[in-house]
Amino acid sequence: MTNKILIVDDEQNNLDILNECLRNANFKVLIAKSGETALKQINYIKPDLILLDIMMPGIDGFETCKCLKKNETTKDIPIIFITAKTDAVDKIRGLEAGAVDYITKPFHLAEIITRINKHLTVSNLRKKLEIQNAQLQDYVYHLGSLATLGKAVNEAQDVNQMMDSAMKITLSIFDCDRAWLIYPCDPNATSWQVPIEATKTEFTGTNILNTDVPMEPEMSEIMQHTLLANGPIAFGPDYEHKIPSTVFKQFSTKSQLVMTIHSKVGKPWLFGLYQCSHARVWTETEFKLFRDFGHHIGVSLGFSISIEKLQKNEEQLSRTYYHGFIGASRSMRTIYQIIDNVATSKASILITGETGTGKEVCAEAIYKESRRADKPFLICNCAAIPENLIESHLFGHVKGAFTGAINEQKGLIHQANEGTLFLDEIGELPFTMQSTLLRFVQTKTFSKVGSHKLEKVDVRLICATNRDLMAEAKNRQFREDLYFRINTIEIKLPALRIRGHDILLLANFFLKKFTKEEDKDFQKFNTEANKKLLEYEWPGNVRQLQNTIHNSVVLNEGKIITDKMIIIRKTDEFQNTITTHPIPDIDSAITSSDIVIMNKFCSFKDIEKEIILKTIRYCSGNIIQAAKLLKISKSYIYKLKKQWK
Repeated sequence: MTNKILIVDDEQNNLDILNECLRNANFKVLIAKSGETALKQINYIKPDLILLDIMMPGIDGFETCKCLKKNETTKDIPIIFITAKTDAVDKIRGLEAGAVDYITKPFHLAEIITRINKHLTVSNLRKKLEIQNAQLQDYVYHLGSLATLGKAVNEAQDVNQMMDSAMKITLSIFDCDRAWLIYPCDPNATSWQVPIEATKTEFTGTNILNTDVPMEPEMSEIMQHTLLANGPIAFGPDYEHKIPSTVFKQFSTKSQLVMTIHSKVGKPWLFGLYQCSHARVWTETEFKLFRDFGHHIGVSLGFSISIEKLQKNEEQLSRTYYHGFIGASRSMRTIYQIIDNVATSKASILITGETGTGKEVCAEAIYKESRRADKPFLICNCAAIPENLIESHLFGHVKGAFTGAINEQKGLIHQANEGTLFLDEIGELPFTMQSTLLRFVQTKTFSKVGSHKLEKVDVRLICATNRDLMAEAKNRQFREDLYFRINTIEIKLPALRIRGHDILLLANFFLKKFTKEEDKDFQKFNTEANKKLLEYEWPGNVRQLQNTIHNSVVLNEGKIITDKMIIIRKTDEFQNTITTHPIPDIDSAITSSDIVIMNKFCSFKDIEKEIILKTIRYCSGNIIQAAKLLKISKSYIYKLKKQWK
């Protein structure tokens, strides 16, 4: 693009010399012989830089510069003074007026060209930075708006409350006059409804909430257009689609932005923003944000409708077993239905909940219910892999990428292509790795360690954590942009203590399992044992219950488990154990008597294996902590675990 230079000088000789020089340097030259003429020309053609003489009849260069800097459209144009005035006071005065440079006559043409190019470069960089800053602000606002919407719909108790909150937030964020949902969005239907609406008080319109409105040709046409579109459509005087007369008369609508919401339950919905006060021109940013709002509301709407149907239909709520889950409580049956709904989606899922609630079981259930059930399902425990190996473990490495990389290695991302990758304990992922994972989530492309070659894969990502990632993002302990990327849909698993008689269902399942494994004769729990199991709060959730039942089976004989056989460690912090003997503190040692009680005669390797495995359980799977407890290296544990497979 050719830059435009405006020369403002009353001396024809200077104009001729500068004009020829600048044209030879491939600039487009504009000429003004006075300050007044320059200020008039500015209204028609905006130059990229101005060469301004000081000594001119009428308005001199200083005043002309001040006027240009006061004008909103010209204040950012770089101005270079060219003058015979050489006093330092005049130079200071010129710079104070807003000029970026000061060249004294007689001048060298090469010097002028060099200075012009320097200031044009600076000006262009500043403009790029302003554009990037504006884009960044739009992105942050976009994420914040979606977070506000997500929080509102997640906290709602039912469909009506959720959609009412969604409409009010939409109305506020887009600062429009009315927001509403129309149902059904079916051009061939005989009628339609507005079940949810949010309207500013001065634009009440006709009250048609939950009323069947006869379908008119113009409304049918709007629905046809939106169903065929891939995103929002604008209606108004400045757009291809005009406001139907019936809509204008009934609701005083001057412009509108609409899109179809597919909730996967029933027919599509029509989501609309309406401006009544003026004919609004919607920005590209508003189009994108409205599209994302619609998609988010569509997913939440489908979930909420499905959950409410489940709550009303006891036959659907009768499941006790669901893949690896055991439980018939309402909270668990709700989880089953949510998994049914999200399994076929391509959205990233974040599974949250306390330790021991079954996050890995949930991930496997989603995988088995998905369209990828015949493809790979791989698991990565982010807490169990050393920080210096996690990138290679996920993305692979080429030969020679680092010391010890004797062969090329495919990472889990590559191995999970077309399938599902479960990232457990995502909150433990090193901060430096989070940006690398974010790039992959955004682009579905990655490079192996030591390579610049981009590879593209199709992987469904499921993450899990027992941390509050939103709080950690606010404290800059976890990347906020990564949090929003992996948390398209959140599934929060309930704690065992709120699941009621699921405790007994699980206890009986574990009793049968361990009775068979340990070759015992136990058949059931007595009444007192059941009462004891129900009254305890189980801070370690299902994992603690499992270990407690295993403990009871291993250390006792008979056909009935009594309350006295159930030994529950009641500490402030749950510690996994299957022995009635207290697990030692970190600074204590496991005594030989403990081993003899549990294993009367066995090899040293078997004893070593049992101690290490029990310690890993004690540390809730944290191998690094287990290594510290046993005072051995974590690499030694990893080596042994490979041998035990």
